[in-house]
Amino acid sequence: MLKKAQQMVVFNALTKQKSFTKAAQLLEISRTQVSKLVQQLEERLGVQLVQRTTRSFALTESGRIFAKHCEAVVDEINEAESELLIFGDSQQGSLRVGIAQSFASNHVAPFINEFHEQNPLVNLELSLFDHRVDLISEQLDLWIGFMDSPPEGFVARHLTNCDFVLVASPDYLAKHGVPYHPDDLQHHNCITYFSRERKDNIWNFSLGNEEQHVKVTGNYRVDSADAIRDATISGNGVGYLATYLLKDEIRQGKLIRLMPDWQLTQHMPLYAVYPRHKYLPSKVNLFIEFIREHIESGNISCQL
Repeated sequence: MLKKAQQMVVFNALTKQKSFTKAAQLLEISRTQVSKLVQQLEERLGVQLVQRTTRSFALTESGRIFAKHCEAVVDEINEAESELLIFGDSQQGSLRVGIAQSFASNHVAPFINEFHEQNPLVNLELSLFDHRVDLISEQLDLWIGFMDSPPEGFVARHLTNCDFVLVASPDYLAKHGVPYHPDDLQHHNCITYFSRERKDNIWNFSLGNEEQHVKVTGNYRVDSADAIRDATISGNGVGYLATYLLKDEIRQGKLIRLMPDWQLTQHMPLYAVYPRHKYLPSKVNLFIEFIREHIESGNISCQL
C-alpha cells in the first residue's frame, strides 16, 4: 500500500509539471527515481500511462484517467494536513510568499518588522518578481500580485484596485512642452513598461463618452515599475504610473500631473492567490489580513 501511494504522488507531480526533471525537483528526488517509479507503476497496472520521447511528454488515455485519481489522493493528503494545522498551532513555521516586486519594495518590505512582532514564530520567505506565477512549481503558499484574471483552480481574494496617473517632471515639460490631449503624446518621449508577458505601449483614456487609445513610443523601455517612476522624476519622459508607486512626489512638485480631466482607464486589481484548501493554514490568512489592514489604514495606497 505504501508503494502504491508513493507511485501515485510521483505520477501526480509528473502530470502537473509535464516534465520528469521538474517533477523530480518538486519532490526533491532524482529524475531517475521519478522515471523508475512511473515505470514500476505502469508494470504493476499493466498499462502505458506516459508516452515518452527525448523531446516530448504526453499522457495516454489511460494516463489521463489515472491522473484524476492521483490528483484526488494528493488533494486529500494536503487537506488532511491542512485540517490538522488548523486545530494545532499553524501560526508558526515557514511561509513562502511571492509578491509583485515594485509593490513589495514600496509597500510590504517597510512593514515586515511589524508582521514579525505580531507573529514571532513565522519565518517569512519573500520572492519578488513581476511575472505570472505557478504557485505549485515554485512551491509558494501565497501569491500577492496585480492581475486581470487570477489563475483557475486557486482561491483569489480581491484586495484593492490600483489607479493610474499621467505625469512628467517640471524639467521635461519646460523643454518639451505640456501635452493637453492624449493625441499630443505621439509627439512626446513616453517611458513604457515591458516584460516577457506584457508590454504597456498603448495608453488608454476616457473623457465622458470619448475614449482614446494611444500607441506611444519612446527611447526607454524597462521591466520595472520603480525604474519607470525614477526615470520620469529624472526628466527622461512622460510616465503612465500606477499610483501605488507615488508618495509625495506630486505634492512636492517633483512630478506634474497631466491631463487631469481625462480618466486613465487601465485596470489593475490586486489579488491574494493561494491553493484551494478546505482548511486554510492560519499563517497564510494572517499575512493576507496584515496586507489588507495596511490597505484599509492608508499605509498602502493605490488611489490618489
